[in-house]
Amino acid sequence: MDDNKNASAELSVTDLNSELESVRSKLQIAEQKIMQLELSLLQSRDFSIGAAAEVGEVKVGHVKTIEQLKDANIHIKSHLAHIKRLEDALTELHRSNALQRAQAAELARVYDSASWKIGRFVMIPVRILRKIIN
Repeated sequence: MDDNKNASAELSVTDLNSELESVRSKLQIAEQKIMQLELSLLQSRDFSIGAAAEVGEVKVGHVKTIEQLKDANIHIKSHLAHIKRLEDALTELHRSNALQRAQAAELARVYDSASWKIGRFVMIPVRILRKIIN
């Protein structure tokens, strides 16, 4: 019976060793899996930190773009107001030129009139006398 007990004990030790190796193998596989998961977790964390930084940069860029847009709109309004002033000045210039042309035409008609020519002829002696006196 001792042989049975020894055989049974050896079988038990062999089974236990086999089971121990199996558990160690499973433990090693589990540890590798844990390491892979930790690495994946770290990569995910790094990615999320990078994404958060990019979001921050985009927000800053967005704010800068909005400020530039506001400045551009102010600049455009200023240019439009300046253009309006120039157009008004040009309209006034055209009106003034038309008035000047009308006055010049009227003066030309006066100079061409018979009464002007007669008056000028009559006034020649008076002009000569004025020059002599002065």
